Parts: sequence; structure tokens; C-alpha cells
Amino acid sequence: MPLNLSQRNGIWFIRGKVQGITYDRSARTRSRSEAEALKAKIEADLFKRAVYGDRAVATFDEAVVLYIDAGGSPDHLDPLLDRIGNLRLADIDQALVDKLARQMKPGAAPATLIRQIYTPISAVMNHAASAAKLCDPMRLRKPKVRTARTDYLTPQQAEDWLDALPDHLKRLVAFYLATGCRATEAISLDWRAVSPEGKRVVLWETKADYSRGLDLQRRARELLPERAAGPVFLNSRGEPWHGYDAINLMLKRIRERRAKAIKAGSNLPPLAEAHCHLFRHTWATWAYACTRDLTFLMQQGGWKTVTMVMRYTHAASHDLAHAVLRAGWEFGGRSVVSLPKSRRKAVA
Repeated sequence: MPLNLSQRNGIWFIRGKVQGITYDRSARTRSRSEAEALKAKIEADLFKRAVYGDRAVATFDEAVVLYIDAGGSPDHLDPLLDRIGNLRLADIDQALVDKLARQMKPGAAPATLIRQIYTPISAVMNHAASAAKLCDPMRLRKPKVRTARTDYLTPQQAEDWLDALPDHLKRLVAFYLATGCRATEAISLDWRAVSPEGKRVVLWETKADYSRGLDLQRRARELLPERAAGPVFLNSRGEPWHGYDAINLMLKRIRERRAKAIKAGSNLPPLAEAHCHLFRHTWATWAYACTRDLTFLMQQGGWKTVTMVMRYTHAASHDLAHAVLRAGWEFGGRSVVSLPKSRRKAVA
């Protein structure tokens, strides 16, 4: 039986059976001619699948479904699905990915291309290869990233940001600065993982695939939202965050508005460039400055090797540690740095 086209909310859908194989997916187009052409291709592919097996015609969107169902991160996959969702895995190679990166992110930094193009594609392809044998493993040559210094916020820059943020963002950013957790770890945090008095949280959904517990320092506890059910951190509409890109966009817009206000004569302090991952860099630099404890950083930050945390040790000076402690940020671990006696009463 041939496949059929139907339209819903202006988008064409392709449904039906070929050689006993059921197909029911969006064509991702409002054009009838484009949907017809895609339908003909899919009919041919389904016939080949029935004759030659899944590997011959498996597509990127099928591999993405397998990857997400297995617990893979959905970050950055939607734009890729729009561009190569209907491509066969067998047609995705180094040249295609390089071309895709140039088209989707013209002028982007190598780190951005790796994070948003190369890493998601290779993760999906390699999972399809290992879990379902739908393709060969893929080892992409990624753009070279120049070694650069690891930026972080000073305590004063962090205070300037917290003063500038609306309450729902202020709570989230303070949590990032106090814990060093990854962006997705915070926005997926559920109240069930927070101790009754808000003194400890357990991060269950982590990049390293193992949970870790964190003791919350005072500044994070003070800014926790009122306890409820469901996600701890919500957006301005009281809904769960769907991804950290929206947070980074809001930070960018707030900084731009502050720059315009200063240009117009405001005496407000400028805001340093900031994004979710920078808050993690900041916590790690502050934590090492105050503790000199690499094991503590690895455990609390969820890094697997000492090499990963060594980047944060170079800027971690004693005067930075004193500034961090004066601002009221606290750290566990093997603490070897403390405020001079003359400053302790003022902080207390």
C-alpha cells in the first residue's frame, strides 16, 4: 500500500504502510510538492528496508529517537533535525558535517561549532552504531580550539549581576555560583531532591551518569524559592525551563539593556559578559582559591579527572579567596584559606 499525505495545522504528515512497515511522521513542510517528493523517497526507503534491512535506510531522526530514549541529551538536536532529520545515516560523513557547520553557524567560534554541531551528531551516530548497529561508528575531526584562559567573575561582578536580575533568575544564578553545577543539572532539579531545610541537594540527572550530593552554602539557601512540588527553578511564567539557551539569551539582553542605560547617563555598574557555563567556571575558580583541594572540586563539580579541574587553579590567588569569603560565599573541602582576623567579625 502506498503512503498517504494529511495536513494538520498547515504541516503535512506522511502515514501508511509499505511492505508491512508502518510509517507515521511529519514531513516538516507546508509545501504539498515537497511533501509529495519526500513521500516518494520514504516509500522507496521503506521498500529497501524490507528487502535489505534497517541499516540500509536508517535516518538521522530515527537515530535521535533511539538516543533520546536511551537518556541522551536533547540539547542542540532540534535545529539539526530540521536540517538533516530525513538523511540516511549512511550519507552523513565528515564533509557533510563540515558543510552543515558552515551553513548553520557562519563565523561561529570553534568551541560553539563543537558544542552545537559536531558533538551532538557524533553522539547520536555512535549510539546508533553501538545500540542498534544502524551505521558504522563515527569519529569526526572537530575544529581546533585555541587554548584560551578560563574566564570567571570576580565577587563584585557576581554581586552586580545578582542585583540586576529579576527574582526568578537571581535564585538560579546564585545556585549556579554556590554549587558549580552544570546548567541542565540546576534546571532539572526537583524539590524531592532537596533536603527538608534546604541544606543539601542530590543531583540525579548528571552528565557523568552518576548522582552526587551537594551541601548548600548560606547564600544559596537564602535564595531558594518557596518549597513546592515539581521543579525547583521556574521561568518568569512559573513554568519549567526547557533549556539553558533561554537563560543565556536573557542574560545577554539584560546586559545589553544595562549598556544602553549607562550610555544614556546611568551610574549603574556595567555587567560583565556572562552565561551559564561561566558561573560554573566561577565557582570552580573561587572554590580552589578558598580550599586548594582538587579532590573536593572533582567530587562537587562532577569532573572525572584532575586534568579537567587544573584549568581553574592558575587564577586562584589568596586575595581572590579573601574577596570571595568577604562576599559571604562558603566552601567545604579541605579549607586552607580564611579571612584575616580583623575581617571575620564584619562578615559574621
